[in-house]
Amino acid sequence: MNRVTRSLNRSRNPGFSLVELLVALVLGTLVLAGVAKVFINSKQGYRVQESASRMQENIRIAVDYFGRNLRLADLWGGVEPTQVSLIGAPLYNGPGGCEHAWILDTTSGVHGYAGGATAPVGLPAGCISDYVRGSDVLAVRYANPDAAVSTAQLGTSGAANALKPNGKYYLRAKVGQRAVLFDVTNDTSRLRAISVDIPGVAEDGVLSYQYQTLLFYLRNIDFGRGAVPTLNMLRLQSDSLQAEQLVDGIEMLTFSYGVDSDDDGLVDAYRNAAEISNWQQVLSIRVAFIARGDELDSYTDTQQYPIAADRCYGPASSACSLKYSAEAARFQRRLVVKDIQLRNRVRG
Repeated sequence: MNRVTRSLNRSRNPGFSLVELLVALVLGTLVLAGVAKVFINSKQGYRVQESASRMQENIRIAVDYFGRNLRLADLWGGVEPTQVSLIGAPLYNGPGGCEHAWILDTTSGVHGYAGGATAPVGLPAGCISDYVRGSDVLAVRYANPDAAVSTAQLGTSGAANALKPNGKYYLRAKVGQRAVLFDVTNDTSRLRAISVDIPGVAEDGVLSYQYQTLLFYLRNIDFGRGAVPTLNMLRLQSDSLQAEQLVDGIEMLTFSYGVDSDDDGLVDAYRNAAEISNWQQVLSIRVAFIARGDELDSYTDTQQYPIAADRCYGPASSACSLKYSAEAARFQRRLVVKDIQLRNRVRG
C-alpha cells in the first residue's frame, strides 16, 4: 500500500470530535443518575417496607404482653382480694414512692393513672423516669400461676435463696377461704404461713404463688439515634422494682376502663382513669396505642388518631391534645385498639 492510500485511510477515520465526546459524557451521566435514583428509591422503599414489618411485629408483641398480664390481674389463688392479709412488716423499697403499701396493694389488681404534662396523675412521684408526656400508666398485680410452689419447697431451709429471684413475696391461699402474703426471706413469716396461718398441701386446696406487681408505661430511650418512645415495664424483682424495655416504637398509650356500675356482670361504659372511683368495678380494659416505624418515609402523616374517647393524637398543627412533632410526622404509624377482659373479675 503506497503513501497516498495510507493517507486517505487516515483521513476517513478521524475519531470522535470534542463535541461528540461531551454529548456522550452528558448522556452517560444522565443514564447513571437515573440508575442511581432508581437504586436509591428502591433501597429507601425496601427500608420503609422492612420498617413496616418490624412495626407489625412490635404490635403483636405489645398486644401479647398486655393480654397475658391483664388476664392474670386480680388472681389471688381462689380467694377475694379482701381476704388477703399481710404477715409481718413489709420491707420493700421501690423507686420514688413506689414502696411497701403501693407494691403490696392486693386490693388493686388493676389501677390506672391518667397521662400528665410531666408525670402520670396520681402515681407516686419518682416511680418512673423519662416519661412520655400525655401517655397513661397502668399497674397490674396478681399471684403468678406460672411461679407456683409446693408446701415442701416453702418449708426447706434454703427456700429463701431458691425462691427469692423475680420477687421475694409469696401468696399462700386456702381456696375459697383466705390467703396470706409474706416475705419468703423472713424465716419467721415463711414458717408461720405454712404451719399456722394456712397449713396444708395442694390436695387440701392450699396453693402458693409468687406475688407480682407490674407497671406499664412509655419511656423515651436513646438507642444511639435519638430518643425513641418505648413500652417499658417496672417488674417486682428480688430486691427492687426493675425497669424492663419491652417494645420500642410505641409512641402513645392510653387505657379506658370498662365499668360495671350496677353489678350485673356487664360493662356499662368505658371511662378514663380520672373517672374511676371504685377500681373493683372495672371488668375490662381497652388498650389503645400508636405504633410507629423506625425509618422516615417520604410522605408527611397528617392523620388524627382517636386514641381515646376524650383524646386524639395528631400533628402539631391539629387540635388534638396529644401531638407528634413535624419530624415525627414522617414516620409510618398505626393505631391499635384492643379490649381485654379481666377474667378473674367476671362472674360465672
